Amino acid sequence: MEKETSVERKLVENKPRRFDLAHLIKWIVLIILVVLVIIQLYSGEMHKLSRADTFSWIILFIKLLLIVVIIILMRVQRCLKCKIIEPDGCTPELSDMSKGLYVEVKGSASGSYFSHYTLGINMGGSPQTATIEYPGGGGSGSSPVVNGHLGKIFTTSLMDGAYEVVLTVYPYGSGSPKICKKTFTLLKAIVYISRVAGVSALSNVPAPGNPNPFDTEAELALEISPDYPKRSFGGNMTMDGSAYIYECPGRKIKNYAIRYAHVTVPGGEPSQPAFDTAVPAAFGDMVSPLPLEYLTADHYQPWNRVGPAPINLINSWKSFTLFGNTYPKLKSTSWNSNAAGSGRYSLLLTAEDTAGHLYHDIQHIWLDNHNIKGKIVKLQWFNKKSSTWEDLPVCKDLSMKKHEKIRIVGLAWDAVIDESWWPPVAPNDNFGLYNLKFHKQFGSWKDLTLDVLTRVPALPATPPVIVPTDAEAGELAVWDITDLDGGTAPDPYVPAPDPLIYSGESCTYTIRLYVKDNSIVSHDHDGHEAWDFESVKIINDL
Repeated sequence: MEKETSVERKLVENKPRRFDLAHLIKWIVLIILVVLVIIQLYSGEMHKLSRADTFSWIILFIKLLLIVVIIILMRVQRCLKCKIIEPDGCTPELSDMSKGLYVEVKGSASGSYFSHYTLGINMGGSPQTATIEYPGGGGSGSSPVVNGHLGKIFTTSLMDGAYEVVLTVYPYGSGSPKICKKTFTLLKAIVYISRVAGVSALSNVPAPGNPNPFDTEAELALEISPDYPKRSFGGNMTMDGSAYIYECPGRKIKNYAIRYAHVTVPGGEPSQPAFDTAVPAAFGDMVSPLPLEYLTADHYQPWNRVGPAPINLINSWKSFTLFGNTYPKLKSTSWNSNAAGSGRYSLLLTAEDTAGHLYHDIQHIWLDNHNIKGKIVKLQWFNKKSSTWEDLPVCKDLSMKKHEKIRIVGLAWDAVIDESWWPPVAPNDNFGLYNLKFHKQFGSWKDLTLDVLTRVPALPATPPVIVPTDAEAGELAVWDITDLDGGTAPDPYVPAPDPLIYSGESCTYTIRLYVKDNSIVSHDHDGHEAWDFESVKIINDL
């Protein structure tokens, strides 16, 4: 596939032509015959002709006939055929998943002295820069075509409107090319979902991590190589894309909507409906506040076009006043997904034009509206006599000498989005992390743990997955409180460095548990979050 510019097109037109020996021979024979006729007319043969000499007349007739035949052969054999059948009239774009949008050119480019042909596209008489793909590749069509495929003109970068296709057929040797033209109206029907909550639909075509919403297998993932981690979503979200159908006489956008269907079986995601196919019954629920209806001429003002570059698809109408006139205007909003629940879903964007044609784009998504659990349930100390962990009573002061190490027991847990997909992997299992921090009264937060990437308690080996209660709480961390020993107080006295306490002193410490998942919640990459705080009094009696 070549991207043809005006300079490149000129180079193709001026490329060296093959020497036409047969045509030269015909010219030589024609000249010889003409010379022979002249010689016959101006020699003694003229008297024989005047005396009605039959043989002389036959010779002259044969010479003249040969001249006529050669001239006819030269004209017929030099004839080039040039015809464009399509595009014609209102022409929608076609889609090539890896290359973009295009229109197909069909027609004829042939003739006995055919050399090659080129395609071009003009708008308002001005040549447009466009990528043109010829059969067999290269910068021109090298084989004759009769009522068939001449090439593809890629129109992704072109605006909708009236265009002229130009077909130029070149002969071997000398002679002028034959040019034919055909006008058509380019209908750009660009309907796609490209992002949800700012996260792009990434394709593996032609390479992993390629933002390509036209690939029905694309998944919503972060553009972080080399893994491109998939993400789940919850809460309020926008959906970016295009619902752009413009414009042929009597054919433009009428309305669009986004519907969703719950996928209950692994691998059971519905396929994208074909052009003009009715919306499948599985897509019974609609993303509010859609649909968006274009009801009056004012709804078609230029500022109300949704696309073709990606913008938020979730819109309703509002109005504004301009120079004393009131016009409708898009009101961008978001979708609250909580009503849909959690699970694997398919989103279907459907746009209808004023001629009743339907255009679809599908995007699969993981919705996560589960609440996350983060709770410090209790504290325990290790009884060396019994070699067991024992619960500490509520409000019990902690002694460095007696208790030494404290076990923090709690819940840092997030549900699997859908147990039907087992064993769960991301983003179905989207637990993020938990960590514990502490601070001395009026001090700064210090790490009690680093980020821990496993939930507490762990998932069972097989479903069902039961939401844990306090009885199922597990160990979050073991805290050696003797690390807070600041030794003997100096004289003169200065406060112990944070977070230490001197021997014989006590202080209140606050423990903080933080838990998060990896979902994108209301455009927040921190996902669902949970915090819990507990305060304890620690005595340095060492």
